Amino acid sequence: MKDIKDDLSKKLLEQKNSGNLNNKQVLKTCQEIAQNFAHLENGIAVLSDLYNNKSYIYSGKIADELAIFKKDQIQEIESIWEEELFGKLNPDDVLQKYLLELHFFQFIKTIPVEDRKDFCVISKLRMNDKTATKSLLHKMFYFSNDYQDVELALCLYNFDFSLAQQYEGAILNTATGNIIKQNEKENEFFLSVREKEILKMLQAGKQSKEIASLLFISVNTVSRHRQNILEKMKVSNTAEACSIATKLKWI
Repeated sequence: MKDIKDDLSKKLLEQKNSGNLNNKQVLKTCQEIAQNFAHLENGIAVLSDLYNNKSYIYSGKIADELAIFKKDQIQEIESIWEEELFGKLNPDDVLQKYLLELHFFQFIKTIPVEDRKDFCVISKLRMNDKTATKSLLHKMFYFSNDYQDVELALCLYNFDFSLAQQYEGAILNTATGNIIKQNEKENEFFLSVREKEILKMLQAGKQSKEIASLLFISVNTVSRHRQNILEKMKVSNTAEACSIATKLKWI
């Protein structure tokens, strides 16, 4: 999980084409949206300033129920990650959320700036407590500046009306209702059949030469597949790739 989160952090925090937050009016507007959401929905809104690596957290009554963010209804933290909230969530779901947000960031860069506000990530997140009778609904929007940097991220959390039995997530066009990417369905195809086959063999302790012999392919082909797996999963070694793929039930 750490490598996927670190890769996402790097992509978000290292844009900075213009040097500082470009549009103060957009920041003010987003702060008002966040505060109104927390008040109206009793939810939690986290507005992250990606240029300055900090977040504004607006807490409704859901925060009291979860026993988090007790200090003030409006807080400012020196991070773009709401770790206090993540600690209440199923860690496998948080991993899935990071992975989908990484795809979302890559996707949003292909969309014209004026249309980006029409897209969001939506996730159903289970609680860390297995006896919990509630789950959370999470939505995230990116806001870009004239340099096409994503300078603000707005995350909205409230209780889901149904108890999630597993992680569900999608990239959604809120203007049309079209699903751009659905994590649960597409995750099983994230790695190719051959990549999964090789990853299973690596997990079993087999070396590249042995894998090549068993699959009737060259060692160079095995090495290429291994490199593709690391690049796709944003991890630095096959041990971590095996661990994450097992958690996500890809292998």
